[in-house]
Amino acid sequence: MEAQTEKKVSTCNLKEGMYISNLDRPWLDTPFLIQGFFIKSDDEITQLKKYCEHVFIDPSKGIDADRYAQEPSELKTNEMLEQCVVNQTRMVEYVDTRTTAEEIPVAKKTVDDASNRVVEIMEAVKAGKDIDVDQVKSVVEPIMESIIRNPDALMWLTRMRDKDAYIYSHAVDNCAVAIAFGRHMGLPKKDLNILAMGLLLMDIGKMKIPAEVLNKSEPLTDDEFKLVRSHAGHSVSILERSEGIVVDIINIALTHHERFDGSGYPSGLVGIQTPVYGRIAAIIDCYGAMTGSRPAGNSVSPYTALQEIYNWRNRYFQEELVEQFLQCLGVFPTGSLVEMHSGEVGIVMAQNKTRRMSPRVMLLLDKDKRAYDEYKTVDLAKQSSEHDKDPLTILRGLDPGAYGIDPAEFYL
Repeated sequence: MEAQTEKKVSTCNLKEGMYISNLDRPWLDTPFLIQGFFIKSDDEITQLKKYCEHVFIDPSKGIDADRYAQEPSELKTNEMLEQCVVNQTRMVEYVDTRTTAEEIPVAKKTVDDASNRVVEIMEAVKAGKDIDVDQVKSVVEPIMESIIRNPDALMWLTRMRDKDAYIYSHAVDNCAVAIAFGRHMGLPKKDLNILAMGLLLMDIGKMKIPAEVLNKSEPLTDDEFKLVRSHAGHSVSILERSEGIVVDIINIALTHHERFDGSGYPSGLVGIQTPVYGRIAAIIDCYGAMTGSRPAGNSVSPYTALQEIYNWRNRYFQEELVEQFLQCLGVFPTGSLVEMHSGEVGIVMAQNKTRRMSPRVMLLLDKDKRAYDEYKTVDLAKQSSEHDKDPLTILRGLDPGAYGIDPAEFYL
């Protein structure tokens, strides 16, 4: 009997001369009338990308692929980290070495520099160049060092700054949250670095998607949605050809849209078939998408986003990781707008590690929703005598822009 020669290939890795023997969907659902054909033009590759995420080629009839699509069994995870997730143990215990106020000036420069460099990295990829790993490290390392010293300062600034380019700001924000989450979980710097680089670069493939599709404010058509979904494959291709990118980072790009119940893409992985870094990235990416200034709008408050993510535990996301994520960010994450039981409105400036319901809050509006002449910060866990008889507590989280508050105005 003749050996099976079909090989599964992402449509991002197709080339002229390949023999397409099968698709990832019924042939009748596509415009391809011949079941089995040679790729003869870029137009055919474009059509295949439009309808399929992967196809099957026969290298015995046409040219071979440089890389085959990975099967779930080929995806490697970090076994030590897996045990830490299940057992809720930490490999490293980090301690703040600076206060939020002390770290903010350094964090501000770090965020500004990172934002500028990410634009350079992504624009270079858009121009057809490979990723400069040293440039990526120049983004990641200062963010990591700042968050290790004090996570609240940089996390606060990423929420407060003006975000004029969603893809670029989303990459920086994801990178920062990934480091903060990894720090909270007690991961060594090696793992923090993998998470940071992976979250920074996982959407690099969107540089290959037309800007008019990415920036569209109306609902996407089915074809446009498929086109956007193809960014994961593009990201993998870009990362694979760039020197110095380890496989764990590539797999973050490949799997960050997978879901715990198998409803994600591109492979429909179930449970821990997705490597642990990819499961972490999925939560962070979802949180960032819900709270960020997306082209289509509809952003929600960090509080609301965390409630949704909690409701999706063991459906879209692993329960143990969801619980750790909520512990990391707090019930009301740094940068959240909140309303106090007194009617005052403020911004969460920093977390209290042992009392997550009692962060430090900068009060902006009085009980009649009028701006204070001077903003004051209250540590809800250690309140001043002014509130001793009636301690302030948070009543609820507020949506972005509530009461006309523009967070960018408080970007120091």
